[in-house]
Amino acid sequence: GTSCLTNKSLTGNNSGNTSVDNAIEATLEQLATTEVPYQWFAGQGQGKIDWDGERYSVRLNVRIKRDSVIWMVITKLGFEVGRMLVTQDSAFFINRLDHTYSKYETNDFLKEYNVPADFEMFSRVFTAGAFIPPFAQGVTKESDGSVVVTGKEGVTAQHWFESSLLSRSFITDANEHEWTAGFSNYQSAETGQNFPFVRTNTVLIDGKPTVFDLEYTSVVIDVPQEFPFSIPSHYEKE
Repeated sequence: GTSCLTNKSLTGNNSGNTSVDNAIEATLEQLATTEVPYQWFAGQGQGKIDWDGERYSVRLNVRIKRDSVIWMVITKLGFEVGRMLVTQDSAFFINRLDHTYSKYETNDFLKEYNVPADFEMFSRVFTAGAFIPPFAQGVTKESDGSVVVTGKEGVTAQHWFESSLLSRSFITDANEHEWTAGFSNYQSAETGQNFPFVRTNTVLIDGKPTVFDLEYTSVVIDVPQEFPFSIPSHYEKE
C-alpha cells in the first residue's frame, strides 16, 4: 500500500499539487535530520567483521574526516591485525597477520565492496544517517510507515523509523547488490549529538553476504584526529 507520493518527480516539474510537493519536501527533510552533522568523527568499540573469507570478533578504532579520509584499526586479543586508510582517490589495507598490504583506486574498491559506489555512503557504514540516493526521482510512503526514495541508475533506499529515530535501511542498486543497515541504542555522544551506538551492516553481493557490525563504546564528534598509516618495507603487495 503506497500513498499519493508514489513516483512523484523531485526534479522540479511542478504538477501544481502543492500538498504533494510539500509532503515530499517534509519527508526528505525528515530523512535529512537523521544525519549527524560532523567534520571529524572518532569511535571505538567492538564488532564482527568479515575479512578475507573469515568472520572475526574484533575491537575497532575508527576515525573520519568528512569527505576526505576514513581510517580504521582492527585489533584482536590486544594485537593489531589490520589497518585501513581510504581517501577519495586511493584505498590501502595492511594485513598484519600475513605481512601484506593491498592498494586500490577508491572507486574500484567501493564497487567491489559497497552498495552503491559512493565515498559518502561508505562513511555511513561507520556513522549515521539515512542514505538518500543522489538525483532522487521519487518518494513513496509505504503502509508500514517506511519511506522509499528512488534515485537515478537503479538505486533505491528504503528507511524505517521507531519513535522518529532511524532504525533500519535497505539499499539496492541496478546490479542487485543489497545493503541492510540497522541503527539502535541511541544515546548522547560525548559532544552532545544523539547517535546510534549500535550499527549493523550486511552487504549482499552475488548472493554472498559480508557482515560489518559495530557496537561503539565511545563516540567523539568534531575533535580533530590523526590518521597514522605507514606500510613496513618488508610487507608484500597483494
